[in-house]
Amino acid sequence: MKRRGSGAVASGGAAGQRRNRGDLEGPAAVGTLLRLLARALSLDRAALLAETRSGDELVPVSAHGAAPPAVPVGELPPGRWSAVIPVHARGRSLGLLLLERRRRGLTPGDRGTAEAIAELFAHVLDAGALADELTCARELLARADRLAALGTLSAGLAHEIRNPLVSVRTFIQLLPERLADEEFRTGFRELALGEVERICGLINDLLAFSRPAPATREPTDLNALVGQIVRLLDAEARKRDVDMSSDVEDTLPLITVDDGQVKQVLMNILLNALQACPPRGQVRVTTETSTRDEKRWCVVRIADSGPGIAPEHLEHIFDPFFTTKAAGSGLGLYIAHQIVAAHGGDIRASARTEGGTEFVIYFPADAEAEGDARAR
Repeated sequence: MKRRGSGAVASGGAAGQRRNRGDLEGPAAVGTLLRLLARALSLDRAALLAETRSGDELVPVSAHGAAPPAVPVGELPPGRWSAVIPVHARGRSLGLLLLERRRRGLTPGDRGTAEAIAELFAHVLDAGALADELTCARELLARADRLAALGTLSAGLAHEIRNPLVSVRTFIQLLPERLADEEFRTGFRELALGEVERICGLINDLLAFSRPAPATREPTDLNALVGQIVRLLDAEARKRDVDMSSDVEDTLPLITVDDGQVKQVLMNILLNALQACPPRGQVRVTTETSTRDEKRWCVVRIADSGPGIAPEHLEHIFDPFFTTKAAGSGLGLYIAHQIVAAHGGDIRASARTEGGTEFVIYFPADAEAEGDARAR
């Protein structure tokens, strides 16, 4: 499994329990916030230093890039820092936030952003990871994960859109020479319409995933949501040389959900499955109805042929800030779990006997819609 975070571990705890050197393990919130800040400001290096219990030394508790050495209070670690921001709470100094961006200096807006994050660090160092700040961090990183997924999609979709446009352009260039050829004109018309419809479908799927909208729940076709996400990730699957297939149950009842949130869940898990697979690997997506605890469920199964998840890590994969990716935030699966739970459902992960991992997502079936379907 991969490391948690990308630098030194995060610190935390109350002011009276701030860490000594060699005792730096703490909440991952600090490390996550520091990575978020480094990403937002394109920093080459960043570090958070906190005072020890004795108050005579500053020690690094989290770092993006090489961690600086500990130094006496009142001194700065070696390096050409672009900004040195005090971290304090209730009039007491708790440490320093050090930022380095080599190509250009920090703008006032950049510094303001860093100072706002420094205030969050102060709360964490002074009173632990407070619920409001952690919620804010989770929301920010959830949006970052969503943007990262869109970035992954954009390159593949650009290729998917360019290819049919090249075909249409070629036919248009040939049209003057073949204008009298009815078979050519008919073929061109059918090809052009088909390719344009395909492009429109891809763009509509992308907009449906990316368009921000207030959370609203309404009866929704789960098969349609699965189909949209599978189509969006088809180019990514081919780029990775992974065979992705889907098999849906035609009689699946409706589910009452916020479709944007469910798409985010499906995107996160399916993209993880593709990234876990080696070349010529397989990802299979299926839907079905199931009865469990005397309740009717609509179920999505996403199975991959990747290396699988170590048994000792399976029980932690939905924990906040737990990640098996070197550059991951550790919030993707946690957010997916929260969304599914908020919809009255459940999400589970297990090792496959043939290798790889299977995620199973349960959504309560819409009882009224199911009854209407049976009546018909």
